[in-house]
Amino acid sequence: MVICIIVTIYILIRFSIWIPGKAKDFANANPRKTKYILIILALVFMGVIGLQLQKLYYEKSPYYFWNELMRKNPKPFNVSQEEFEAKNRAGYCWRDRKYYSKEELWHKAMKSLTGRMIYENKLYWDNKVIDAGGDPMPTAGDCNSWKGCRVWRVPSKLTNQKLQNYIGGKDDYMQKVNELKNSENVQSYVYASDKNYVNDDFKLKNFILVHQMDNRRYFKLYGSDCCIILNESEWSSIRKKRNYIFVTSKNDMGTFVEESKIPTNLNINSLGVGNFYFGVTSFTAGHEYGLPKYPFKVFYLNNCGDISYKPYYY
Repeated sequence: MVICIIVTIYILIRFSIWIPGKAKDFANANPRKTKYILIILALVFMGVIGLQLQKLYYEKSPYYFWNELMRKNPKPFNVSQEEFEAKNRAGYCWRDRKYYSKEELWHKAMKSLTGRMIYENKLYWDNKVIDAGGDPMPTAGDCNSWKGCRVWRVPSKLTNQKLQNYIGGKDDYMQKVNELKNSENVQSYVYASDKNYVNDDFKLKNFILVHQMDNRRYFKLYGSDCCIILNESEWSSIRKKRNYIFVTSKNDMGTFVEESKIPTNLNINSLGVGNFYFGVTSFTAGHEYGLPKYPFKVFYLNNCGDISYKPYYY
C-alpha cells in the first residue's frame, strides 16, 4: 500500500514537471492554435463561474433570513460583547438606542409585517413564484395587468370579525374590497423602496391591511386586531394551548420556498431575538369561517420590532 502511494506521488510529480514544458513547446510551435485554446478555456471558466454565482443567487443559505434579521440590529463597534448580550436580554434595541414598550413594538412590527408582504409580492414581480413542478411561474404580467401585487393600509377600526362580516362570503365581495382600497387617506405600497412606505411610521392607532398578490380576486385581510405582541412567557403559554407547527422546511410550490433555519446552539435572547414574538391572524376575502382564538401565525421578533420572515410558527 505504501509503495503504491509513493509510486503515485512520483508519477504526479513527473507529470507536473513534464506537462508545463510540453505546453510551452506547443505554444511556441502553434501560437495561433494556442490563442484559440486559451479563449475557449477562458469562456468555459467564465461559464462555470457564472453557473456557480447563479446557484448561490437562487439557492439561498438556510440562514439567509436569520442573517438579514441580525443585520437589522447590529452590535456597535465600541460596545463589548458582554454589554451587547446583557442589554439584548433586557430588550434593548441597539439600532434605535432605546427600550421599546409593547405598544411601540406593535407599530414597528406592523410595518415589518407589511414589508414581508411587499417582499412576497416582489417574488411575483420577479417571476420567482414556484409551481408544483418546481419551475418559476410567469406572474409579473398579472401584477401589471390587474394592478395587483400591492399592499394597502386602510384607516379603519374594523376588527377581523367585523371586517369578515362586512366583506361577506358571497361572490360579490370585490365591491366591498374596492371600497376599502378607495377609502380616504389610504396608503398603498408596491416596493420596499416606495417613499410612502419608507417614511410611514405606521403610528395610526387603528388600521387594516389589504394584501393582494397576482390574482385579481385573491385578497388577504388583516383587521385592526389582527396582530399582537407577545412576550416570552405569553408565547410559552399560548404554545401549550395550540398545536403549532414550526415551519422551516423547503416547500414544493409558492413563495418563501427556501429552507430557513436559525443556527443551533445559540442563545437568541443574547442576540436580541425571542424576547418578543408577533402573533398574526388574517383571513381570505370571500371566505367565511371561524377565526381562531389564538394567533394563526407567530413570528420571531427582535428588540427593534423587526420580524423574521421565516422560520415561523403556523
